[in-house]
Order: sequence, then C-alpha cells, then structure tokens
Amino acid sequence: MLLRLTAATLMFGFAVPAWGQPRMVTQLSYSVYAAGLNVIQVDAKVALAREDYRVDAKFRTAGMFGRFFPVEIDSLAEGGWAGLLPLPRRYASGGLSRGKVRRMVIDFPAGQPVLRELVPPDDDEHMPVPPGQERDAIDTLSAMAYLVRAVTSTGTCDGRTRLFDGRRVIEITGRTIGRESLPREDRSIFHGPAVRCDFEGRQLAGYVKSETDAERLRVHVSQAWLAEVTSGQPALPVRVVFETRFFGFATAYLTAATPVR
Repeated sequence: MLLRLTAATLMFGFAVPAWGQPRMVTQLSYSVYAAGLNVIQVDAKVALAREDYRVDAKFRTAGMFGRFFPVEIDSLAEGGWAGLLPLPRRYASGGLSRGKVRRMVIDFPAGQPVLRELVPPDDDEHMPVPPGQERDAIDTLSAMAYLVRAVTSTGTCDGRTRLFDGRRVIEITGRTIGRESLPREDRSIFHGPAVRCDFEGRQLAGYVKSETDAERLRVHVSQAWLAEVTSGQPALPVRVVFETRFFGFATAYLTAATPVR
C-alpha cells in the first residue's frame, strides 16, 4: 500500500442522524495535500441504514504525483449492525497500483475474516500474517462506519478496533480531544467548530520486510475533525491529518458532501 492508514483515517464520516430513518445515500469527496501539492483524491458513495451499510470508495493519486505514481483503487464494504458494532459481510478492493493489478476479497463467515482472493498473492514487500493473527479483525471501511456510528450515537470517538486489509493487521485506538474551531481554508468547504478525534495505529503483523524493528514498533498518529456540514445532516470528517509512507504528514480536506435522494 502506498499510504499507511489512508482509508482508516479518511472515510469514517458516514452516519444517519436518526438511525430509524430509511437508507440515506451520501456522496463525499476529499482532496489530500502533502508538501503543498494535491497528491490524492478520494470519492465515496455511502449508504447507511438502521439495519445495514455499504460504502463504495475510489482512491486515486492526483496531479504531478499521479503522473509519476499512478494509483487507482476501488473498494467496497457491506455488512449489518449489532447495536453499535458492525457485522461486516464482505470487503473487496481492486485496481492498479505502481503498474500492478491488485485485488483483494475478504468474507466474514461467522464474523471472522477469511481471505478469499489476493492478487498478487505475494507482493514480496510484506511479511505474511501468521495464522490466527487476523482473528476478530474487521475491514477498514467497516471500522470507519463503526466509528462514526459511535460518534453520532454517543458524541465521542473513544474506542479500539483491529483491522485486517489482507496483508496487514493494525490496531487502531481512538480518543476524543474536544471541540476546536477550524479556520477558513480555500481547500475545504468547511470552517467552524468541529469535534477533534486523535488516533494511534500499531501494526501487529504483515510488516514491510525492509523496515527496522524500531520502525515496526513505532506508533502512527492521525487526527480527524468531525462537524455537521449541513443542518440536520450527520457529522462528517471535514479535515484529517495522517502519516504517509513517502512524504510525511498529509492533510485531507472535505471538498463536497452531497445527499443523494
């Protein structure tokens, strides 16, 4: 993966204010900047309801960075709910990255992740995940939906979950910092008060072979600010700061949030 925690920090802004409402579909767009350049574009179509959820997301590199490092990945996650907890059924991701076709399918029979397809089967970059290490993990998009459902229902983002993306196992811990005011920014459609959530990511398995032991043990941090962009709509992540593998910290800005009737 080009970015360490991109999906897990970007796409958790999908919730229905009143969970008894019919299914709501929302289209969201984010532009990601690093070193002053727009390097990534993320677009999503999200459908959430009281009984189930589905998230379709498109991730692609942009601008000059995209010309030299073309990446375009489509992902989807679908599942149901047990209270606030997600019950994922399937996660699938595929596209082109660094000149290679990539595809991944994870099913969740009896609530446990089972890797059904992985292309290429060995990317020669990551160490294999030991059998059983992925137990009780969920996919990244389901974790995002879970986080926002919790934030919408409880007003906080405190919690912990284990993620499995087919090659890595990562534990994410969230903590509520409080309300902060975001200044006006040309790159975003939002400014004003927002709830700040801080996250720590610890990789447990699937390490990059070239990394040192110190790098494998390092805690990766990110921050997200969630706010009600439109009156009566759910709180959305309006700004996210996260670590990347190649160019340090990057910032994602919400550029569009459109309900689809």
